[in-house]
Amino acid sequence: MCFKASMIIIHRPYRAVQEDVLLRHLNFNDLEFRETTTMENCIYPGDKSISIGYYNENIIICEDYLLTSYLEVTDDPAGLAGYEEALSLIFPGSEILTVACHASVNYHLYSLVKNGEKLRFKRVIASSPILEYGDRLAEEEVIYADSRVIEGKRLFDSRWKEDNHNHAITEDQLMEDFAFGVAQRHLGVKISSGEENALMAGTPFKKFVKTSPMPLKPSATLRSWWRFW
Repeated sequence: MCFKASMIIIHRPYRAVQEDVLLRHLNFNDLEFRETTTMENCIYPGDKSISIGYYNENIIICEDYLLTSYLEVTDDPAGLAGYEEALSLIFPGSEILTVACHASVNYHLYSLVKNGEKLRFKRVIASSPILEYGDRLAEEEVIYADSRVIEGKRLFDSRWKEDNHNHAITEDQLMEDFAFGVAQRHLGVKISSGEENALMAGTPFKKFVKTSPMPLKPSATLRSWWRFW
């Protein structure tokens, strides 16, 4: 399965925050509720919408790369994105986990923040050097255990049973393994594993879209002067 996905997971928030208040803290002041949807439909909506759901003691924000795009281009892996700073202030003590991936370019990233401190960051794009910061997470170590460095290049065991070539897969090709493996840290299930139906299809998400502009009122048309006579 090929994925495009972008989400922010707030783990065990100590207080409840209304969705409209949360959106304002993230500088989305022009959004309105559109409908209730599922994660299956909002993990990559392609319409610049924001969807918020609750699962396994988490707040999940699917934001169509509107926020995570900063981390796609940053050269400072230890620095916090603006939304990471905002969420750290709203939810002290909670881990703020960002996960994003894009299959067409073998791209994935994840960023873990707690109390305003960056704990882990990794960004992998097929055409670029890996950018990372912090110690590997336990969820990563499981994947790295099936790898080795050969002639300066890290290669992984093939995930395909019919592939007889061991250690033929590069890190960028394991996009789903890394992105959704790290997300499992808080979600409790791994997306694309076949065990995520309750999360993807059975959990309601509130979808917010840009407020529709008010239609202009037609201006009153004055009768031409010659029609008054």
